Amino acid sequence: MAREPLDRMNCSIAHALDVVGSIDGFLILRNAFNGMRTFDAFQDHLGLSSSVLSTRLKQMTEAGILRKTPSPTDGRSYEYRLTEQGLGLYPVMVALLHWGERWTPDPGGERMFLTETATGRPVAQMAVRSEDGRPLRPQEITAVAGPGADDKIRQLVGWRHRQG
Repeated sequence: MAREPLDRMNCSIAHALDVVGSIDGFLILRNAFNGMRTFDAFQDHLGLSSSVLSTRLKQMTEAGILRKTPSPTDGRSYEYRLTEQGLGLYPVMVALLHWGERWTPDPGGERMFLTETATGRPVAQMAVRSEDGRPLRPQEITAVAGPGADDKIRQLVGWRHRQG
């Protein structure tokens, strides 16, 4: 049986994945968060074909993650800059970075780590936190169906309770 297309699922995670688009989309985001802005720079660094990169950048621009603007230094080219919506993905990217460094380490050491610009001190590991700032484990969190939930979401959020 085929899976329902992501854009038809009533699920915020599915919609977010549909907007980012692909593994390539996450790599484009990674590079954009590190200051990359031009088509040529993305292509050179990621090794994507022109057609694939063009499609991904167009999807991410249409989704509101990136904004395409004329280059201030070359009127014939464009830059891709993160929008507020795109910047909202930063915690997701940091969480993936931290997860990857912990669970898929390189024998030579950390591939990348983040420091606070003002102090040079390391950025704390990402965590889901309570209102008072305490880190919470998944077992300490309950998903609750909201007013926009459909039957599948209500079934999903009740799953853990049925499992005991």
